Order: sequence, then C-alpha cells, then structure tokens
Amino acid sequence: MRYIEETAPGRRDASNSLWVAVVGVLLVFLLIVVGWLLVTLEASAIIMALPAMVPLAIVLGSAWWLDRWEPEPRLLLALGLVYGAGASVLGTLWGGNLMMRVTGKALELPIGEAIAISVQGPVVEEVMKGLGLLLILAIARREFDGPVDGFIYAAMIGAGFAFTENILYFANAGEESLVWTLVVRGILSPFAHALFTGLAGMALGWAARYGGTWRVAAGWVGGTVLAILAHAFWNTGSVLLLPLVGVDPSNPVAWIAFYVLVQIPLFCVIVWFLLHLRERDRRMTKARLEEYCEKGWFTPNEVAMITDWGSRVKALRWAKQGGDERHRAMRDFIEDATRLAYAREHARIDKRDPDRRRVERSLLNRVQEDRSRIQRAGTSATAIAAAATGQIPIIRQDEPTLRDEDQAPLTPA
Repeated sequence: MRYIEETAPGRRDASNSLWVAVVGVLLVFLLIVVGWLLVTLEASAIIMALPAMVPLAIVLGSAWWLDRWEPEPRLLLALGLVYGAGASVLGTLWGGNLMMRVTGKALELPIGEAIAISVQGPVVEEVMKGLGLLLILAIARREFDGPVDGFIYAAMIGAGFAFTENILYFANAGEESLVWTLVVRGILSPFAHALFTGLAGMALGWAARYGGTWRVAAGWVGGTVLAILAHAFWNTGSVLLLPLVGVDPSNPVAWIAFYVLVQIPLFCVIVWFLLHLRERDRRMTKARLEEYCEKGWFTPNEVAMITDWGSRVKALRWAKQGGDERHRAMRDFIEDATRLAYAREHARIDKRDPDRRRVERSLLNRVQEDRSRIQRAGTSATAIAAAATGQIPIIRQDEPTLRDEDQAPLTPA
C-alpha cells in the first residue's frame, strides 16, 4: 500500500529527518542484537534462527490476512518488526536487569526465578514493546486508524521480539528439552507475544482514533497493563490453577490440558473480537463512502464493490484481464477509496486536527487519478464495479472538482 503522511509544508522536512533518524537508530540496535547473539551463541544463533522462522512466518501470514481490508504501509510494518527484534530486546535486557537489582535491594531479598517469570518478564517486555507502538504512532499518526491497525503494528513488534527470543530459547534448551521447546514455542504458541502486545495495540488504536493526548496516554497505559496481565497469566496460569484441581503443573500432559481448556478458548475469543472489529470497519467504510456518493464522487456500484470482500476480488480479477497496469490502478482505487473513508471518519471524530482537510483533498485527488488510470487502460471503474457486483452500471453525470485549495468537500466543520 502506498504510504501517505500529509502534513503542512513547514513540517514536512522535519518529519523526513525524524524518519531517517528513527530508521537509523533501530537498524543500529538490530545490528547490536545480531552481534550479541553471534558472540553469545556462536553457530547456534544461525542454526536456531531457522526453526524460529516457523512461528514468525505463521504470525506474519496471519497478520497479512487480517490486514487486507485497509493494508498498512509495508515500511511501517517492517519498522515494527525491526523494533521488536532489536530495540525491544535490548530494552528488555537492560530494563530486566535494572528491575531485578532495584527490587532485590528494596526488598532486601534475592529475586528468584518465579518472580522473574511472573513479574519481571511480563512487565519489562510489554513496556518495551509498547514503547514501539508509541513510536509508530508518533511518526505516522495517520496510519494508526483504530484498534485493528494497532493490533497489526503490535503483532509485528511481538513477532520480531519472539523471533529473537526463540533463538535464545532454542539454543539454550539442551538435547533433552529441545523438542519440547520447539513444539511449545514454535507450534503451540506462535501468537503469544503478538497477542499480548496486541491488547496494548488495540487499546492505543482506539485512543488514537478519538484523539487527544490524555486519551492516548490512558489507552497506552491501560493497554500495557492488559498486556502485562495476559503475559503473566500465560507464564504462570498453569502453576496457579492446576494445583487447585490436584494436578502437578510440572506434568507436560497437564500443561497441554491447561493449554487446550484455557489458552485456546481465550485465543478464540480474541480472534472473534478482531474479526468483529474488522467487520465494524467495513460498515464504517460503507457509511463514509455513501456520503461521498451522495455528492457524486462515487457511484453506488463503486461503493458496493469497495465495501464487499467478494466484489473486491471479482473486480481485481476482472481488471487483471486488461493487463497489469489496469490491475494496479484498480487495486490503488480500492485502497485509496478505503483510506479516504478512514480519513473522513477521523475528521468526523477529531475536529481539532489542522491537516484533516488537506489529507482529504489529497486522497480525493488520488482517487481521481486512479480512476483516470483505469480509464486509460480501456475501461472505467464504474463498469468494473458494476460487473463485480452484478448491477447495472450507473454513470456519474457530473464530475466533481476541487475548487478550493484549502478545503475539500464534505469535511466536517
């Protein structure tokens, strides 16, 4: 998906400089982690990176599937992945050691493994991963459109973190427990870190949609607390609950039973909630585009096609028959129209954004350009939409135009 971050001209250079600085620092952090793994684990780091790619591929594929409605920019997704694999790992190593020393001194007691697993790990790891979400929100506010977007970015950060962590776990497992570790971390729980941080991402995405510094701060804090609790429950839930029914938590069979009876149902609930949020976004897209339809920017055929999964697929398949250029133009038309709906929703909710009219105007221009590209390829967006939805083509009588340089049509006052 094409990336757009429309800002006032005076702020654009500063934004570009910030991007360069952020990418440079994150790459340095990633190289430090790679060097540390090679020095610490030697050849095992390279060998164990191969099985660690299995859960990584599962999470990335699932995130791509969930993100199809309004795809996030690949650059931002890659940024989240790099942050998770590098910066969040370094932050966890530093923050974890600091927390252990400070807590041990304050309590005047040695901090055991149980405390490290149930408290230190979840707190430090989720805070560090959550900071990555704030970073993405800060540098690409307009690509953080709601709970689903927040979850997608969080999943990238969690996947990157889990990839590095899995290399460590696999390399240090030993011959006796290696197979069990591979099964648990690589097959049974590939989504663990993505889901923990995903809770924080959804909360921050909701706060970002409605805007306001205090709302964003509350969303991040509340979401991070949820992520910490979910992480702690994953680490210690079997130890706390299984003894209540007289079962030894160290028994692998008992752990699998806990996994099947507790963890899988919780996973299904989160998946159901995400699908519900995506359907809600689809309905929002339809409502916002119908407002443009009333003013002549889209035909009913086009709105019906853009807001229906099956019709989108048919339209893209139809466009593909006319060549790659028409297919690309149709894909961009669908994506830009969807982003236009999100931009209007943002403008409707957050009227304090000084750039909302500029963003709407830019996206309307993009939609018009996409429409022209389709026309130059030998057909029209309306004809393809009508064919995809099985409706009679509805031709626009008057082509809307943008006459005011500063104010795009239909933007809420």
